[in-house]
Amino acid sequence: MKATDLLKQHHREVEELFREIEGAEDEDERASLREELANALAAHTAIEEEIFYPAAMEALGPSSRIREAFEEHAVADFALYRLMSVSVGDETFSAKLGALKDIVMNHVEEEESELLPQAEGEMEREQLEHLGERLSVRFSERLAEGHRPILERSLGIAARQVAVQALGAKKAAAPRKRAPAKRQAMPKRAAGAAKRGAAKRSAAKAAPAKRGAAVTQKRGAAVTQKRGAAVAQKRNAGAVAGGAARTQARKSAATQKAPAARGQGASRAPSQ
Repeated sequence: MKATDLLKQHHREVEELFREIEGAEDEDERASLREELANALAAHTAIEEEIFYPAAMEALGPSSRIREAFEEHAVADFALYRLMSVSVGDETFSAKLGALKDIVMNHVEEEESELLPQAEGEMEREQLEHLGERLSVRFSERLAEGHRPILERSLGIAARQVAVQALGAKKAAAPRKRAPAKRQAMPKRAAGAAKRGAAKRSAAKAAPAKRGAAVTQKRGAAVTQKRGAAVAQKRNAGAVAGGAARTQARKSAATQKAPAARGQGASRAPSQ
């Protein structure tokens, strides 16, 4: 089967799944059909981006229609992700399903009216059939993989691209006059940082010396106090000993004077 015919067949199958989901009255049936739609749609967009679009671009040259197709796939993937994030009984389910259907059907209409006829006009039938075989094999592999990893890869890449584009736009929009001010401010901040670093290093070096001086002063005070106490104790002991010696001497002198005085009294008495 030609690649273009295979892709059209996928389109018809997706359209039928949309109709069946809209007509399903049982929630279990609706949930099962939604899962089938998600897997088929994610696998279809994946093989187009991996195989068909690069081949068509090689045959047709740079094409704005192919670039638009990539963007439409990104929007469809996001809409599909939102549809799968709610239960089939959610009040927003029908709105999300309708939005996804509109995106997909518009993409299918433009692809079948422009891109696929152009590819058939520029590519040989044999080339289209070989391409169709590759697409068929890859579609089965992607279908077995399921929609979740495909959407996660697609949306992750889209998110990174948006972030990079936003950063580039922000840099481009920044006024150029502010750049010199920033360059002039840098030396000041560097000088301030160097000054603070030098102050910290000086304080760190002074801290051990200060602590050593405090320890030395404390030890000196302790030694002086100890020596003073010893001297004072020695002086007190000397004073006590001296006082005791003087007291003993006075007592001895008094004892010696007393007999003498008594002797003089006795000698005086007979002479009278």
